[in-house]
Amino acid sequence: MKKNVFPYLCCLLCILFLTNCKSVDNVKSVPETVKFMVISDIHYFDPSLFTLPANADFQLYLAADRKLIIESSAILKNVLATVMTEKPDFLLVTGDLTKDGEKVDHLAVAALFKTLSDLGIKVLVIPGNHDVNNTAAMSYTGTSATSIANVSPAEFASIYGNCGYGNAVERDPNSLSYVSEPVNGVWVMGIDACHYAPSETAGSMSATTLAWVKSIITKAKNQNKILLSMMHHGMVEHFTGQSTMFSEYLISDWKNVSTMLADSGMNVVFTGHFHAQDIAKGTGTKGYIYDVETGSTVTAPCPYRTMTLNTLNKTLKITSGKIDGVTYSTIPAGTTFQAYAKNYLSSGMRVISYYMLNGAPYNVPAAAITGYKLDSIFANAFIAHYAGDETPGATDNANIQTVKAVSATLGGAIQNVWTDPAPKDNNITIDLKTGVATNN
Repeated sequence: MKKNVFPYLCCLLCILFLTNCKSVDNVKSVPETVKFMVISDIHYFDPSLFTLPANADFQLYLAADRKLIIESSAILKNVLATVMTEKPDFLLVTGDLTKDGEKVDHLAVAALFKTLSDLGIKVLVIPGNHDVNNTAAMSYTGTSATSIANVSPAEFASIYGNCGYGNAVERDPNSLSYVSEPVNGVWVMGIDACHYAPSETAGSMSATTLAWVKSIITKAKNQNKILLSMMHHGMVEHFTGQSTMFSEYLISDWKNVSTMLADSGMNVVFTGHFHAQDIAKGTGTKGYIYDVETGSTVTAPCPYRTMTLNTLNKTLKITSGKIDGVTYSTIPAGTTFQAYAKNYLSSGMRVISYYMLNGAPYNVPAAAITGYKLDSIFANAFIAHYAGDETPGATDNANIQTVKAVSATLGGAIQNVWTDPAPKDNNITIDLKTGVATNN
């Protein structure tokens, strides 16, 4: 007598169906809380590429810069140790990974990032203006500077194959832009706006890359993905007049581009480039966009950011920290790293401010700069801006009036640097549904 196998088949099909549903659910599940960190402008320069005391060419380079290039390797290892302790789901690095695109540096940085990925902490990078096709790639181990190998766009993507490019969800065929999904349900779009020209600081999005970016925003919506974006250049002004004084630190046509992308649904973009810890909000005709700029690890106060994304409530909590405890032969015994970094920045910014004021288009006479201490006044303003949440005191307000007496234009400019529009720069929570930011 034949057994009725129908009930057994139904039972088997139910088991297979439930098993399959559970598997699909696991694949598609989105964690309620996602933790990630951001560092920027690490400007790594491998110790194998210079000797101390620095030769004449390296001394000239360092004198014209405000970055802790000599200490960059120790600084990066220090902050990566912090990342390991924090155990985020992923780390974003928003460009300028190397001093000047040296291939040796890129390989060393990629190797250091692998120590994180080996621990399960994904690392996603995007190039900065220093990183690709840079003919300023130099070694300073001899008596003078020597040109060394840099990297092409293809080499950059290959070296950082483990940092977003090798497992990208999508790649822009016209740039080093890509999309990664480091956590189920969360997309990170890295936007490449660099020009890859020698000594080219400015950046822009080509029409084809802009169209690609908009297509990704649409796909993220259609697939119900939470979209985070990062790029090196600023998307919106971080103080009034930045686009006039420092246009090369914002993408070209930033007003129209930011409005377009805000209205398309890009709400948050993580940036770097200006070495300042600053958050600015841009608006479109119907949307908004927060430009969360992270300061440089090699420029005081050497900050980093830690983010907590609540995928259910759609909130992004941003907190900030400062690198400390770095040891290196250049740092005097008994001096904290933070004190050393601030002093180094102050000295460098006074030199940079002097030559900026004395040259075109300002052409302030040297006697006026030194007599009114304009170089120190400008240096102090930018040091405050780099730290974020800048608030001028009585002395600073008096100094602004001093500058105005010399030049109304420069006085207005320095006042703008000191004026920090909402929101706060270091510790806030953004409601991604409403676009409202509150202080932590």
